[in-house]
Amino acid sequence: MTNKKEDKSATKKSATKKKKKAGVSALKVAGGVLAGAAAGAIAGVLFAPDSGKKTRGKIANKTKKTASEVKKKVSAKAKKVVAKLKTAAKPKETKGKKS
Repeated sequence: MTNKKEDKSATKKSATKKKKKAGVSALKVAGGVLAGAAAGAIAGVLFAPDSGKKTRGKIANKTKKTASEVKKKVSAKAKKVVAKLKTAAKPKETKGKKS
């Protein structure tokens, strides 16, 4: 009987590890998006034929747009994670039993 409990405990632990890894990979993706956006913005500035004032304006606009996009994506991902955690935290109903 203890073997079944140990198996369930091990299964829960591995599921928890997988969830943590998924969260870490989401952070890596967000970090990659930010790094790519920054690299693109820098390349755009270096090759831009505009004056300094126009270039700074473009950088500011692009930064705001990118930050907004990242915020939306992170928010959507966070909502999904919260929803999954809520469903995982709900006690499972047993079949055939009425409360």
